[in-house]
Amino acid sequence: MFWIYLIGVMLMPIVALKLFMKYFSGTFLSLIMKLMHSNIETVKTKLFDEAISKIKSNKKNDRLEILELGIGTGENFRHFPKGSNVTILDKTDLFLPYLNESIKKNNRNDLNVSKLVVSKAEEMVGIESDSMDLVVHTFILCSVDDHLKVMNQVYRVLKPGGVCIFMEHSIDNENKKRKILQKFIEPLMGDCKFLDMKKVLNSGPYDHLELKKYTVNRSLITFINPVVYGYGSKS
Repeated sequence: MFWIYLIGVMLMPIVALKLFMKYFSGTFLSLIMKLMHSNIETVKTKLFDEAISKIKSNKKNDRLEILELGIGTGENFRHFPKGSNVTILDKTDLFLPYLNESIKKNNRNDLNVSKLVVSKAEEMVGIESDSMDLVVHTFILCSVDDHLKVMNQVYRVLKPGGVCIFMEHSIDNENKKRKILQKFIEPLMGDCKFLDMKKVLNSGPYDHLELKKYTVNRSLITFINPVVYGYGSKS
């Protein structure tokens, strides 16, 4: 009986967390995402400015066609060029209520959210080849089934001269204690996995790739370190 009791006590926190994630995951994940993005805002601003300047697919200076993978809490909207046409693809509509909130909060009524696609990123159903000037994904490769297929789809939908901007958390192969922590909490994080994102992104199809690494100092979320970010382009 003692062992049954002990196992029950050990399992209770895990069961409680899974129940919490099941019924309150939208609110919980939105808070986590906002916290993560608020701590990378400076480096993200520089990244968007640099990567957007590399876009060569829009020579007529028309509205940029942007595809964002994973709506999250809309934290990237503030960085999109004025007047852009935005397509959003997400495997769930869980975060859609945050869309209008983000547009209003960031005063981005100039953006034309032209299409909402509920689909896995590996498939990108209904998105034409060579149709996007810019693709953006932040913290989503950790939770897809096939990251190489996702990157191949990104490459497919980019116009020649188009750019993909990314920021992804990674397994920490340089800090053993952090890596142990990441592996310990990974089973509690649903679809999210800690991957070697430098290796993942280097395996993609981009004709030119810029990779950098950033360390978040906020104590509550240092477990996401390192953040691998940059951009890839299609010739």
